[in-house]
Amino acid sequence: MLKVTFSSGIFFGLAAVVSGAGLYPWIDHERLESRTQVVPNGGRSEVFSIRLPVDRIASLGTERSSLGAASFPAALALPDSLGTEPMQIDHFKVRDTGGNVIGVASRHTVDLPDATAVTWSLSFPSRGALWLVGQFDSAALDVAVAELGYQPGQAWAGDVDFRVGDSESPTGEVRGGTNEFSTLTGVFTESWHITGVGDMGEPRGTIELDTTTFLAQ
Repeated sequence: MLKVTFSSGIFFGLAAVVSGAGLYPWIDHERLESRTQVVPNGGRSEVFSIRLPVDRIASLGTERSSLGAASFPAALALPDSLGTEPMQIDHFKVRDTGGNVIGVASRHTVDLPDATAVTWSLSFPSRGALWLVGQFDSAALDVAVAELGYQPGQAWAGDVDFRVGDSESPTGEVRGGTNEFSTLTGVFTESWHITGVGDMGEPRGTIELDTTTFLAQ
């Protein structure tokens, strides 16, 4: 089931990224130098960030109480054939550690019987696409902000640091990609720093994707 979910996420994610690249003129910037660091065992580390809400391009999903589930823009809606499936689809601008917008990303989450699958497809001009897949507890972030007083439908301000998945291990795996990412494997960690939530459920803060990659053997 996870394999099917991942494949579907990559397909729809890439389609959305390609469409977004044609619709958003800010994607036509020159390539910036990659901000990577070498790790002791021969791999490389690269961190990508998303600033909320300014970097959110679009969001839509089925009815659920989870953070950021409201459609953005409000007129967006899933096809009727998917309207009953528990899923969330988000498209973002992506920044490097210097704060420069360097690409776009599609994040898909789909509920499974024992967990929630999350897939990321990040696309960078002149570099290619990077694919990530993992699992997490979809309710954990909602619980974290609720414990500090957030209630759905009401604006809230606070400070929550949340790491998706097991706090002692990476969120998931790097599954390669295209062009310069096609021969890479590794792990990634997805972290959220929430500083507030709007009255429509839109989060404020940052999402950080910390990747460690190696050449596939």
